[in-house]
This record gives sequence, structure tokens and C-alpha cells, in this order.
Amino acid sequence: MIVSKSLLDISTCDISNNDMQVKDDNNGNERPLSSAALHILLALSESDLHGYGIMQSVKRQSEGTFKLGPGTLYANLDRLLASGLVGETERKLKGGETRREYCLTSSGERALRLEVRRLRQVVNVARTRLGKLDERGA
Repeated sequence: MIVSKSLLDISTCDISNNDMQVKDDNNGNERPLSSAALHILLALSESDLHGYGIMQSVKRQSEGTFKLGPGTLYANLDRLLASGLVGETERKLKGGETRREYCLTSSGERALRLEVRRLRQVVNVARTRLGKLDERGA
């Protein structure tokens, strides 16, 4: 198979490790949170929780429409911990066992507030556009 040099140039120029790691755009605005990350941060905005508590809170706050399984939960918690949006502590239980609890950091609260603001803007645009569609259909 013959591959032209221009195709090789495109792949090396257009895709870089830097592009994959950037967490914000050129204006300094955070990228949108995933649905799972958003639900986790919302759960932790209520109180510090252990993993199962987060899953139960997400189920409750979404009225059962969003189910967060353990794999998704812990993969997202790892990313949120690494980015500083969530913190963790170990709490000793009465029997001497420890339980890992997660908390919302100030950066996490800021990211959550930005995401809620972004979602409000999306909803406002959607209402406007859907209103125009309704007018066309009338």
C-alpha cells in the first residue's frame, strides 16, 4: 500500500499528545463534564460519600434514570481525583475498619458551577430554537 507523504503530515500535525491532554479551550473555559462526572460532583456537593453512597445518591438525584455502575464510578473518580476536582479521605469505622470517602474540592465546586452555567446556556438556546420550529409548524 502506498501512503502519500501528505497523509502522514496530516496525522502528525493534526493529532498530538497535547491535544489529547488539554482540559480547557483557548479561552480558559473548562471542557464539558461527562454525565457520570457531573452526577458524581452533584452527589458530592450534598455531602462526603463513599463509593456506594455516591451510586445511591446518583440514583436518587436522577430518579433512577442514570445508573452509575462500579466500573464507571471508580474510573471517573480516578480522573476527578487526578484533576483535583475530588479529594479522598479514610474514615475509621467502629470495628476498626476503614472506609474511603470522597469529597468535593473547591476546584470541583468551581467546575460544577461552570458546568451548570454551560448547561443553562444550552437549554436556553434549545428553547429558543425549538420555539422557532414550533412557529414554523403553526
